[in-house]
Amino acid sequence: KRAKAKAKQINIHGRKPAALDDDLEDIGEPIPEYTLAMFSKMRDAEANSRSDMLQILLSDLAGIISDHPELLDMENADNEAMAATHLAADMLIDYRMWADGMDRETAQAWLTDPQFISDFGAALDSYRQALDAQEAKSE
Repeated sequence: KRAKAKAKQINIHGRKPAALDDDLEDIGEPIPEYTLAMFSKMRDAEANSRSDMLQILLSDLAGIISDHPELLDMENADNEAMAATHLAADMLIDYRMWADGMDRETAQAWLTDPQFISDFGAALDSYRQALDAQEAKSE
């Protein structure tokens, strides 16, 4: 149930990109297994459609946040919803760099493309509706 609540908080609109010099290689830490597993599922889903890829991101990220709440950067966010949005955007940038070998600047441009923002909004609305339907069934 906590994962569902977290997923409802994610909203990509108006996300400011991370610093351009924050390349994955510069982090100096390996990508966690749970992130690699999500990225692999996202890549497989993206072969079908961007919408499918975004659905995987939303469902898996909600679980990741639930299991690893320390990933939310509360110091640089006004609230938990904003922190979840920042994490989703960062994961999408890191995914694009991992999946396609893009540099951070190109990945950020992809994230801020109006069509991508529209697609993300539609996927988020669909995901929230599915969560609401699940909650209604369980009550």
